[in-house]
Amino acid sequence: ALTENTTATTLNFDGTDMDGIIYASSTHTTENIGDLVVATATDDDGEEYDVLLSDIAVIGSAYSPDSINRSNQSRYITVSASIAEGYNASLVARDVEKLLEDHEMPKGYSYEMTGEDESVRTAMFDMIKMIALAIVFIYLIMVAQFQSLKSPFIIMFTIPLAFTGGFIGLLVTGFDVSVISLIGFIMLCGIIVNNGIVLVDYTRLLVGRGYPILDAAVAAGRSRMRPILMTSLSTMLGLIPLMFAGGEGANQRIAMGTAVVGGMLVSTILTMYVVPAVYSYISTERK
Repeated sequence: ALTENTTATTLNFDGTDMDGIIYASSTHTTENIGDLVVATATDDDGEEYDVLLSDIAVIGSAYSPDSINRSNQSRYITVSASIAEGYNASLVARDVEKLLEDHEMPKGYSYEMTGEDESVRTAMFDMIKMIALAIVFIYLIMVAQFQSLKSPFIIMFTIPLAFTGGFIGLLVTGFDVSVISLIGFIMLCGIIVNNGIVLVDYTRLLVGRGYPILDAAVAAGRSRMRPILMTSLSTMLGLIPLMFAGGEGANQRIAMGTAVVGGMLVSTILTMYVVPAVYSYISTERK
């Protein structure tokens, strides 16, 4: 009754489609729309009778949504905003959540963060799982190569050292931990263990030749320092251009390069002290 013109069907005449339109017989306004007759039926005997729309409805002007969206059979509305340049979407979303925690939602209402924040959180969780799997696979490979559980465990101490350096590098340069920077941490897992492998393997060799544990650790540190520095410096120098990249998306590449170079730098320095100390402390081959 409220529709002025309605396309009821489409007819085809000699290959030409023509719409069959039903034209409304009257025009309704707020003054006379209450005179519309609504047919209904009683609950008891099903007898139909007519009532006026004005008897069952309040007629007036009001605001209503242009459309109704539903998710899992529940209505929802989307509140979105653009992030100003220089701000991180995840950090802004975290601040919004803190404000919403103190806000009492009306009965039947709830909220959830979606959009870019949801995508970033999902990607970050996936990257953390990948890092955990990378660490497990690296350890298992070294166990198979060394035929030992102890030596690979000692070598794995280089990974937290590398992660510490990566976080320090991001902190100093002002970059946030992102999905791209986490890719750099995955790279660190495979790169930095090489230093520990070189150091532990030579220490084991000296112990096998009869050196005391402490003497073997000190001698291995002195002897393997040069090859460790050579491999680490070549890797870091190769990644330095990435830290000064330009163009579109440069910040993401810079963050990844910074994480890797920072992790390599700190881990290379501390590995020379931490790995021999850990080896001499937990080794069961003391003499």
